[in-house]
Amino acid sequence: MYRSELHEILVQALERSKWTRSTRDEDNYRQVICSHLYADISPNNTEIPSTRSGSGDIRIFGRKIELKYVNPQKRDKLDIILADIDLLLESKVEFCIVALRFDSEHKDTHLVRTVDIPLLSANGAAAPIAQHAPHNYYGPGIFLPACYPHAISRVSITESGKSKKTNSYLSVEQAHNLERSCFLRVGANNLHVDVIGSREDGLLILLYKRADDVTFDTKVGLQSIEVPYAPAPLQLATLERVDVKTKPGLAGRKVGILEQDVPRILL
Repeated sequence: MYRSELHEILVQALERSKWTRSTRDEDNYRQVICSHLYADISPNNTEIPSTRSGSGDIRIFGRKIELKYVNPQKRDKLDIILADIDLLLESKVEFCIVALRFDSEHKDTHLVRTVDIPLLSANGAAAPIAQHAPHNYYGPGIFLPACYPHAISRVSITESGKSKKTNSYLSVEQAHNLERSCFLRVGANNLHVDVIGSREDGLLILLYKRADDVTFDTKVGLQSIEVPYAPAPLQLATLERVDVKTKPGLAGRKVGILEQDVPRILL
């Protein structure tokens, strides 16, 4: 669904949704997205199925879109978000939206304020961070289009109205550091991610979709993305910078450049 017209329409709707204040919870935010979709798509072609139906959180012309909306008052576990990414990797849905609502305090730089990601001990562990089967990648890596790893720090979160301390090793990039277009490779699958909004704006949105039948020309070779750790750093992913091209179809068809010098993260 990368570079489809629906992709472009969704990006525009999500851009407009940043500035709609009434985004209290996931159901409400889904209504907000749909209200902005109606600028381009008839309401007759946009459905909000029952969440138990398996038909996606939003359905447009039969195309399924999964949505996760989290904030410091309503955090979701990483595995719940990864379940939607699994559906995308298995071509059971066309898009996944992960929206992160932030407060205005400095602790909201820490991803763990909105997403319950696996803890790390103070030192000594050698296992990868949150390896996710059956697709064999490290779960927190799906946030790397908008986040960066750092040494473990302690941060306060609220659960069930009570404050507690937890550890953090991923923080959200500042608005001026964000790269709005990024690719993720999971096994043989290539996903594209649009990064919309920012922590400073109060709403950061990641829009995931498949990028099938594209090719990559490496411009800058692989670099490791690691969490500083003792006795050795823990790897989350590797990163390269690439030019993205169309994959030839018919003989003689021109190969076009889709994007230049964009990050591709290998999970």
